[in-house]
Amino acid sequence: MGLSNRYLQQSNYYSNNESVLTDDTYHINDNNDQASDLDPAAFQDFATQLFSIAGQLFVEMLLFLIFAVVAEVAMIYAVGQLYVNRDPRFSECLKKGFSKWCTLFGASMLVLLGLQFGNLILLSILVTFSHASITLYFLLAFVVYVAWFVFLIYVFVPLVILSPSIVIENLGPIDGIKRAWDLAQSNRCYIFCTVFCFGLIYNLLILIINGIVVSVAGKEATFSAWGVLVSMLPAIIYLPLVCILKTIVYLNIRVQREGMNRGVLIDNLDGMITGEAMVVDAQEKTYEDKPSKFTPVSINVSKGDIV
Repeated sequence: MGLSNRYLQQSNYYSNNESVLTDDTYHINDNNDQASDLDPAAFQDFATQLFSIAGQLFVEMLLFLIFAVVAEVAMIYAVGQLYVNRDPRFSECLKKGFSKWCTLFGASMLVLLGLQFGNLILLSILVTFSHASITLYFLLAFVVYVAWFVFLIYVFVPLVILSPSIVIENLGPIDGIKRAWDLAQSNRCYIFCTVFCFGLIYNLLILIINGIVVSVAGKEATFSAWGVLVSMLPAIIYLPLVCILKTIVYLNIRVQREGMNRGVLIDNLDGMITGEAMVVDAQEKTYEDKPSKFTPVSINVSKGDIV
């Protein structure tokens, strides 16, 4: 009797499992049938919309980048005009921006490619020593990353005055990089300290504004729409001040190192390159110091001497 009851329980157990497997198999087959019934036209429309959105985002980013470069060039040119006591005109500054944005963009791409090449070298070094012991590998990685960070700071300092060098001196991408690197020699500390102090003040200002928002409206206010808008207000002032600051730093370096005067800067702003401007300025000074051959002479009639 006990054996028959146990046999009935086992048979019921197996029959239930078979029904579950049958149901699961039915659902899987049903899902496969639905997947096979996917409309190719709907998939094509989805892919088309996806590519359209990606293309629109790319165009918007490209236009924003062009606008940012044009605005930077225009502000640098306006600062140069103010430096020589000229009144910058909006149309003239905008024209200068559109004429130099491609050069400045090309110089930025050259710098970016150089940094990416450095990243590949760094990665190749780490991959080469990946089979070493864990302690040695992490020590090597730490030393390499610290050295790379110091090198980036060393390279970043001349790039601060890259834009003014290209815009004011009317140079090409490669010549502009060489000129900025040359001007930064023996002035790296001045450039770095100026940029560091300015960035420190900007970040302190953001912290102060966020602290005021939190103290007035609570922590949740910093993530609200008006809280984010208030936090972004310093950036509206920060971006133009960056262009003004690096232009002033560039002009001060040229005044201290090369003795640049108002005439040379005017010639640069009017489209003459730096070397020609220096030569023209030297020729004008030589001509002014040379006595004129039409200087009137006086004759002493009594002695017959010419004075």
